[in-house]
Amino acid sequence: MSPYDNARFFERAIALAIMALLFMACFQIIRPFLGALLWGIVIAVSTWGPYVRLVGLMNGRRKLAAAVMSIVLFLILVIPVSLLVGSAADGVRAVAELLRELSTVVLPEPPDWIAKVPIVGRNLDAYWRAAVIDMPAQLSPYIGTAASYGLSWGAALGGTVLEFMIAVIVAGFLYVTGEAGVENLDRFLSKIGSDKHAEVIEVVGRTIRGVANGVIGTAFIQGVLAGAGYVVVGAPSPIMLSFLTFFVAVLQIPSAIIWVPVGVWLLAKDSTGLGVFMLVWGSVVVGLVDNFVRPVLISQGAKLPLILIFVGVLAGLLAYGFIGIFLGAVILAVCYKVLTTWLRQEPGDIARVP
Repeated sequence: MSPYDNARFFERAIALAIMALLFMACFQIIRPFLGALLWGIVIAVSTWGPYVRLVGLMNGRRKLAAAVMSIVLFLILVIPVSLLVGSAADGVRAVAELLRELSTVVLPEPPDWIAKVPIVGRNLDAYWRAAVIDMPAQLSPYIGTAASYGLSWGAALGGTVLEFMIAVIVAGFLYVTGEAGVENLDRFLSKIGSDKHAEVIEVVGRTIRGVANGVIGTAFIQGVLAGAGYVVVGAPSPIMLSFLTFFVAVLQIPSAIIWVPVGVWLLAKDSTGLGVFMLVWGSVVVGLVDNFVRPVLISQGAKLPLILIFVGVLAGLLAYGFIGIFLGAVILAVCYKVLTTWLRQEPGDIARVP
């Protein structure tokens, strides 16, 4: 190797090291907002079709259409979550107060047959007798646990509100600059040697839209089915309860937080049959929709194998939380596209790739 080649090698090595450091510094800067940025991209890609139609209705005024879309997203995403935070705080106070009231209740001595119950009888009898002696001491750990759990859940929802606010702002900017961003991404992928970059970008966009449609479609079906149960059992305000079920399902919060209290309320009113029906209907019908219908809807929208989407959605949810529903499906979809493209290439085609 000549001295000139050595100099060129070290220059490139130094340039690559500087670029790596710059990328690491940029990542550290955006890391606190990474979740909101990802959500902004997901929201913008998922709602790009309605945005384009709105631009047409507004005679090509893209910025005005972006502002209108941002306001609508704010009303749909941020306001309901903010109201949910307030209701969660009220619920925590109500549960804590209920437990305090229960601590003043004086229990009678347990009946003799309690201790004879198989497996759990002795422990149940011991707990009962301890509660007869000192009820506050038995309930105080549960009061603290309920309060801490409620506060942590409320704090998480508060963080979600802030994240969605930033995500809506990011989506608003992406509406205006999205096409230029896609062009830059296309150039970047072509620079690193991918001759299928356009197909990869299409797979990413199609998968994100498919996941969004699947999540919203599944939540809608859950809301309708739960609403049918609310009507059958005679629950108050069934339409409002159906909307709440739909909303929490969109946020990937278990819909049981809506229909379980309805079933318990019916049981407390001595409507045992209706209460049991509500709990069974919610567990078997409403609950199973999320596990079976959502992957089918997503796979149809993304035009990918069902098993791929099923694994991507569930594994992504477990690994990354709610945003993982999109990340898991997108990552597996891109890997699947790259792998199938590589397998279909002939040896001569591979040799001709620069």
